[in-house]
Amino acid sequence: YKGGYFMKYKAIIFDLDGVLVDARELHYEALNRALAKQGCTITRDEHLSTYDGLPTKKKLALLSENKGLSPAAHNDVWKEKQRQTREIIDKEFTYDERIRGILSRLKEDGYKICVCSNSIRETTKMMLIRRGFMEYMEFIISNQDVGRSKPNPEMFLKAMIKLGVGPKECVIVEDSHYGRQAAFESGGHLCAVENTDQVT
Repeated sequence: YKGGYFMKYKAIIFDLDGVLVDARELHYEALNRALAKQGCTITRDEHLSTYDGLPTKKKLALLSENKGLSPAAHNDVWKEKQRQTREIIDKEFTYDERIRGILSRLKEDGYKICVCSNSIRETTKMMLIRRGFMEYMEFIISNQDVGRSKPNPEMFLKAMIKLGVGPKECVIVEDSHYGRQAAFESGGHLCAVENTDQVT
């Protein structure tokens, strides 16, 4: 109880990678396959400490700084990374009944649900469909739907406006440092998780 009325959450915004879908390995593998064609690789530790949670284009800019990847190769690597991502999702992703059950209960309890992801629209939608989550979403916001991706709070603010809720009526579930920073700066309530197992 606060300020003369009961505070109530009305919406839940989920990150996708590492929250609803365990996709860290997917993004690491797809990126490395694409980089290999340019004679460049990164380790899992490097991915987790430096690149995890960033859009591919920002990862490529960092790879040019840190690994000497030619900026002229960025477009080819980006396209190949997306192709590899689609291929892995198509072969390996199936329904996740545990998370589906959670989303179903939240929907039944009247919460509005959406996803805000630093991934591109196509792979975000593909992962949600393959896992069986899309039917529970009001909409998705990808890095292609905003001018500035996480750690900027733009996509969370855009989602709140679209959902018709204020920041204090919204819970944001995030796992990465960049996502948590964006959630905090949006004014919403951050629910920090380490991985999909902690989403209950």
